[in-house]
Amino acid sequence: MKFRRHSDKTPKTMMQPIHIGNIEYNGSLFLGPMEGITDVPFRKLARKHGCHVTCTQMIHAQAILFASDKQRVIETTKMTRDEKPVGFQLCGNDPQMVGTAAKWARDMGADFIDLNMGCPAKNVVNNGGGSALLQTPELAARIVESIQAQAKLPTTVKVRVGWTDDSKNYLTVGKMMEDAGAALIAVHARTRSQKYKGKANWQLVKELKQHLNIPVIGNGDIVAHSDIAKRLQEHKLDGVMIARGALGNPWIFSGHKPSIKEIYETMLEHLEDHLSFYGKEDRSYRTFRKHVVWYTTGLKESAAFRDQAFKERDTSKFVTLVHEYFKKAMNEYGD
Repeated sequence: MKFRRHSDKTPKTMMQPIHIGNIEYNGSLFLGPMEGITDVPFRKLARKHGCHVTCTQMIHAQAILFASDKQRVIETTKMTRDEKPVGFQLCGNDPQMVGTAAKWARDMGADFIDLNMGCPAKNVVNNGGGSALLQTPELAARIVESIQAQAKLPTTVKVRVGWTDDSKNYLTVGKMMEDAGAALIAVHARTRSQKYKGKANWQLVKELKQHLNIPVIGNGDIVAHSDIAKRLQEHKLDGVMIARGALGNPWIFSGHKPSIKEIYETMLEHLEDHLSFYGKEDRSYRTFRKHVVWYTTGLKESAAFRDQAFKERDTSKFVTLVHEYFKKAMNEYGD
């Protein structure tokens, strides 16, 4: 595995302005909200490396209004002035409750609201949220209407192409969301039953784009920068959303090929922001471990390094381990 420093020019199609209601972004690369991952530090890093549109990680409307763990709500819903305009992702199946939570999000600084109709997680679906709404599109339409009535913000929707392979209702759902007033729809090109397995069917996203007048964003299996232009050009979409492909790889938005030194420096930068954001060292380490895995995947002796690093709780000792590992790696790879 070799790392060489060079940058690919970002295709012009990715730099075309895109509108979410009255909000204009200067490009069409979206970061997909991921629970427990797309927090303030991660979104900051993605924007630095070329992402245009970011949104908070998903939170249930009920948690905002009634949760006893206020610290968790604060961490999940935090937005900063530096990232504005920024979206706020909600899930839930009660129109009044989701609308009220959307109004709260607006007052906290959100510029648009994203309704999650794509999350396949059992705990979310069993509560009627996420992709469960694909089975009740009339209810989802009422939720979109309630968000707009109460929050008076542009509303976007994140969906999947259907509940199962036998019930792909993306055309019906998309049209109902547009008629309800959605300003944009992002489509994960898998069914709920697929979860994250199998191939994403981008042809279905293309069909939906041909069916609607609002912007349509595609999501699924974007693992390299070259995938972006391919999807935009082949499927004539308004933009793409990258989620798992950005884990440990914020350079996916720009096409830059990082050296070992750049991976090292970026991970330290991310860690510093992470520590500052979460405050408590133990919580910071527990929530950052997954990022260490993603940044070092594929590097020589990374498994042994991670095993040693995960056992360390002292800040200075942990950082020393990072320094030692990457200095050795840079010597190995010639960086």
